[in-house]
Amino acid sequence: MSDFRTFNNKGQPEAAKSIEELRSENAALREKMRSETEKLQLVLNASLELSNERDSSKLCDKILTTMRSLCQAEGASLYLADVEKNTLHSSHVQNEKIKAEYKHFVLPIDEASMAGACASRKKIIHVEDVNRISVIETFKFNQKFDEKSSYKTKSLLSFPILKSTEELVGVIQLVNSKRADGFTEEDIEVGKVLSVHIAVSLETALLYQDIEKLFEGFIKASVTAIESRDPTTSGHSERVAKYTVKLAEAVSLNQQPKFKDIRFADAELKQLRYASLLHDFGKIGVPELVLLKEKKLFPAELKEIELRMKLLRLSHPDKAAELNQLWQAVLRANEPTVLAEELKDDLSKFIDVSYKVLEEQIPIITKNEWVKLSIPKGSLSPKDREQIESHVSHTFKFLSQIPWTKGLKSVPSIARSHHEKLDGTGYPQKLKSEAIPFESQIMAITDIYDALTAPDRPYKKSVPEEKALAILFEDASRGKINKDLVQLFSEQKVYKIG
Repeated sequence: MSDFRTFNNKGQPEAAKSIEELRSENAALREKMRSETEKLQLVLNASLELSNERDSSKLCDKILTTMRSLCQAEGASLYLADVEKNTLHSSHVQNEKIKAEYKHFVLPIDEASMAGACASRKKIIHVEDVNRISVIETFKFNQKFDEKSSYKTKSLLSFPILKSTEELVGVIQLVNSKRADGFTEEDIEVGKVLSVHIAVSLETALLYQDIEKLFEGFIKASVTAIESRDPTTSGHSERVAKYTVKLAEAVSLNQQPKFKDIRFADAELKQLRYASLLHDFGKIGVPELVLLKEKKLFPAELKEIELRMKLLRLSHPDKAAELNQLWQAVLRANEPTVLAEELKDDLSKFIDVSYKVLEEQIPIITKNEWVKLSIPKGSLSPKDREQIESHVSHTFKFLSQIPWTKGLKSVPSIARSHHEKLDGTGYPQKLKSEAIPFESQIMAITDIYDALTAPDRPYKKSVPEEKALAILFEDASRGKINKDLVQLFSEQKVYKIG
């Protein structure tokens, strides 16, 4: 049998190895290389998956799942660091053996606990047996969790999560190796490598979360600013947002043919919520007098008529009774309720009728005043209504100035179209049917419903749920709003938001 001679580092011949031995060693090396390559690929894939997750809560769960899988651990805990307060906050917990209930608690970053010591030292700590912790160690194992849950902890492996600047992000603690011989050096090496990527992913996700919180704060401040101009509408935007998201979720869960192809992802629901919260943002560009108009005449206009009437009664006592009667008719006509035809006719008799006072003709009611007093219903004149309706155009203009991210880019157009009608009679673009974004069709229904059922406003009374739903169904039957959505809104009791 052929053999090969090998030499040591001193040039001395070593025992020859057979071809079979060399083949065996070669196969073992190939297997080790394959295993190492496979492990490296798993680490790389895990790193990529973690780096793509922007939801901090989902990321934390993925981190623990990944670390447990690669390091063969039964359980794991994640702690996030508050560097300013020198504390660790429990964030997430997993355990495949028991149902691990998450409870938030805070640990000081010091030597009293294993996680605290890991954070304080910024070093990996491996305890093979929690009942045999070295006497020179500063921390002890806390038995409370095991006693309460009837679980038996044996081995613990803690990794510090550090930025490239060595700043602490948190600590991952693995519990109980599933290997017979406990956590291995390979597990420690894999965890060490992966913790670097985890630090980057966590930092990115937490920064993203902070930006979202900042943006949420901006939106809430914007809504507060809008509603402070008209306190009687307080809460309207928030309620519309809740109704709208709930109706969109109902659409996503519905299996009927008309909705089966429509599904809203979480990102799309967030976009819809923002559009709903900001749908009236443009009211900031509407004159406050018009926005708060309670009656058909502005207070100054009504006062002017009152002063003229007083002057005319003093100058023409013989007309006092008639003028008093006319003044009462003006007050009734000024209310934003449905105007009776006889009242309108009574007022029309006095258009441009005037009496001489100190050589000057003083009109009783001017043509412009009569036009406003003869508004059939509500308090808005055509010019007032035009200004109110302009709020959606202002909304689009203002919201278009915000550099929305890709997942939120449709917020301005969704908000702009919530007053469009399927038959083209809406505003501002007079869009028809499918030209109206489906999200805006949802919001059109929820906006009408809340406007009808919201607490009493000076210019309108609140209506009960049944009547509001009847009005929605009537609008749907006239081709104004989406009848399938109205049906779903009613059937699923979306209006019950609590």
